[in-house]
Amino acid sequence: MKRKIALIGTLTAIAIFSAACGQDGAASDESSSVIASSQSEAIESTAGSDSESAAEADTSIASIHLADPYFMIFASRQYVAQYHYQEFTGNQLEDRLMTVAVDGADQAVRISGENTDTTYLTLDGQAYVVDHLNRTIARNESEDPAGETADDGIIEAPPFKDIGSTYVGSWEDENLIYEEYYTANGDRMFYYFEGEVLKRIRSTSGENEFNLDVIEISDTASPELIELPEDYEWLP
Repeated sequence: MKRKIALIGTLTAIAIFSAACGQDGAASDESSSVIASSQSEAIESTAGSDSESAAEADTSIASIHLADPYFMIFASRQYVAQYHYQEFTGNQLEDRLMTVAVDGADQAVRISGENTDTTYLTLDGQAYVVDHLNRTIARNESEDPAGETADDGIIEAPPFKDIGSTYVGSWEDENLIYEEYYTANGDRMFYYFEGEVLKRIRSTSGENEFNLDVIEISDTASPELIELPEDYEWLP
């Protein structure tokens, strides 16, 4: 279930994706690993080389992006991802840990930090809010698990929708390589890599910006993270 986070100003990342489900299909064994495929170096045609072969090589190079294997992991709907980010609470900027567990149609987004530890759970088509501090469970009757937000001023937590819809280009920033994508709803997504490993995700929507530091992304489902606690109190 997606947790919608209203941002005040720019949220900066400190310590550490998404995560993304805009595409359908299962990941292959090779591409479902966390190791992202490397971008090939540009191939310069040499004298006497076949022009048709060179054109084919250029097409091959252009189709390989560092983010592609991660998109396939997210599209498989079988993964666990952990992120670190910061959020304004009143006038204070506080650290947050986000754990996203997805297993088919079921998913859990757990947000923890100072004075907060809550899981937003979608299980068997039903939505729940689990408060771990007060050990309570509430049905979220107003939440449609398949619904989308109509507020462009709110950026959704991973998995981001429509991720990777249009590749823009690749650049370097502070020793990290980043790729930019335009989503179908007009947002801009930036994926930062150290070598071939995804380290940070940045999303911009209008004047709002959201930064996630990637702690870990695993292509193995963990159903135990998407369960209702047995000893919590049910709220009316």
